[in-house]
Amino acid sequence: MAGTSKPADTPAPRVLARAARKNLGEFEARVRRRPGLGGAAACLVTLIVVMNFLANGPANVWGRGVVVVGLLIVITWGYIWFQRMRGGLYLFSEGFVDAAGRRMVSVAWSEIGSIEGQRTQFALGSLPAGSAFVYEVAITSRVTGREAVWRFNTTYSDVRELAGLISRRSGVPVTGLADPYQL
Repeated sequence: MAGTSKPADTPAPRVLARAARKNLGEFEARVRRRPGLGGAAACLVTLIVVMNFLANGPANVWGRGVVVVGLLIVITWGYIWFQRMRGGLYLFSEGFVDAAGRRMVSVAWSEIGSIEGQRTQFALGSLPAGSAFVYEVAITSRVTGREAVWRFNTTYSDVRELAGLISRRSGVPVTGLADPYQL
């Protein structure tokens, strides 16, 4: 599977502990997240503005405020980005654990009730501006019986292949828009 890990890339101890509590079996592979290029571009623009204010900007309260706020935005985004990139989707023989920063979602294959692909398109006036694609996985907890929805999108390396893998392992077909690259 594209974007999966090498055997030496083992999950963090907290991911292994969560998988052990849920009896998810042996670790098999990690599906990495892709970096968000939109956020990186926005941070680059912010950093350029901050550097311009440092070099040429007014030496008053407003100029210094722009520098401080801009640097805080860039530092916060960088921290969040590195936390997301360290995580990923960890596949186990009996389920998976999705770890991004402090958030962890663990799901056994038997808990999956449905998988639905959805696309949202955005427009500026009548011009298409972009689209977002997401798979929604409906989960019913074996312990509590509560239902929840877990979403994953194109921040994963190959989202279509990942949805197919989850579908095959859980025995639940993908409904809705199954291919994020369909027109």
